[in-house]
Amino acid sequence: MKEITMVGCGTMGSTLINAMMEAGLEVSIVDLNKESAMRFIEKGAKYASCLDDAYLCDTILLNLPHHGIAMKVLTGCDPAKLKGKMLIDTTTSTQDEVREMQSTALSLGMKYLDCKLEVYPSSIGPETGYIVYSGDKEVFDANKRALDAIGKAIYLGEDVISAAVCDIAVLEVHFAVMGALCEAAGYGIKNGISVKLLMDQIQQILPIMIDGNFKAFGKQCENYTGKFNLAEECTLDIEATAHKTILTAMNDSGVKTPVGDAAQKLFRDGIAHGNDDKDVVACVNEVI
Repeated sequence: MKEITMVGCGTMGSTLINAMMEAGLEVSIVDLNKESAMRFIEKGAKYASCLDDAYLCDTILLNLPHHGIAMKVLTGCDPAKLKGKMLIDTTTSTQDEVREMQSTALSLGMKYLDCKLEVYPSSIGPETGYIVYSGDKEVFDANKRALDAIGKAIYLGEDVISAAVCDIAVLEVHFAVMGALCEAAGYGIKNGISVKLLMDQIQQILPIMIDGNFKAFGKQCENYTGKFNLAEECTLDIEATAHKTILTAMNDSGVKTPVGDAAQKLFRDGIAHGNDDKDVVACVNEVI
């Protein structure tokens, strides 16, 4: 039976622990709040309030609020107890923080795998979870049973920052969409149209509409030079003009469009720099 030490028993940590225990793994929990771990302790999980006092399995998985806390927990432990262990960190981090964690782990004689959880707690599990990893492949392979228990495990390679960069990129799109959904909902409300109806249609249409954008960005930015080919389907000028009409309709209905306004400025800047006949992908030049 595989064992794992889980550091962090908050909302996400509890979900991870539950998924691993349901898959038959023995879990040793580290968290300051024993009450949060009690339901797992009652099912057989070990418990300690700090890493120094914990039963340390071969693999230690961190799920903590931010990088600073994760570093404090790791460096606060007796190095002798950590040497030879495998470390998996699920904490949301920048690429520089990931490099720092890897460097610290290696200095302690540990093997390191970075992990980024791409779903909310309710979707953790083998059927609905989606998790990306990068770093030490040996750690990934050795812990595949635990990783499969929490979601579909996608290994992005040995470059340790790959998962973090993917995570930040996905979340940037995610939060931009959240802002745009606020504007879309407001537009429906102002015009007396069912927001549920709108959301149902957006959910159906958007994946089809944006599929070409995913392919275009992937293809045209793979070997970035700052130069782009002429648009094959829709020029940036046409996109910006259509988008301006959308903003006008929303604004005339009394809806503020901060997300849309930012996108319109990005498009207009791209046009001003001579990319009016290029694909919208050319706006990448405006942000780097």
